[in-house]
Amino acid sequence: MLFDKWLEETRQLQIDSFGTDPAAKEGDELLKYLFVQTFATLDEMHEAAGEFSWKTWSSKEFFNRREYVKELVDALHFIANGLVASKVTDQELNEIYLAKMQVNRDRQAAGYTNENKCKICSRALDDVKPSIFDPEVCELCNPDVTTP
Repeated sequence: MLFDKWLEETRQLQIDSFGTDPAAKEGDELLKYLFVQTFATLDEMHEAAGEFSWKTWSSKEFFNRREYVKELVDALHFIANGLVASKVTDQELNEIYLAKMQVNRDRQAAGYTNENKCKICSRALDDVKPSIFDPEVCELCNPDVTTP
């Protein structure tokens, strides 16, 4: 199993550090928490991007590997918080991760392109079903389809 106790330990860290259980959040409190965790993840990724040269117009090349890895680990903390608040277990994460990895392998083997995407939301049409009314739109975006 790839993920053994990552989320379990993340949940306990949040309880011990802040006296609150992310998995107990609901409604507006949950949405606000997920918003903060998502943007904190993006901020950490932005900080990681500052640890290597990416400006093609600059002649200064650098890669601060240790700092880059530390920023990615920070991002992982916020990702784990969001997963815990979404009530994802380590076992569920493991199953979803491995299944998605297989989807990615299959896509690469088939020569994945961006052409098979919903023309409204850009979701991959092999992740969500195409609408029965318009095969270029996913069933989530087609207003004529009611999800049970």
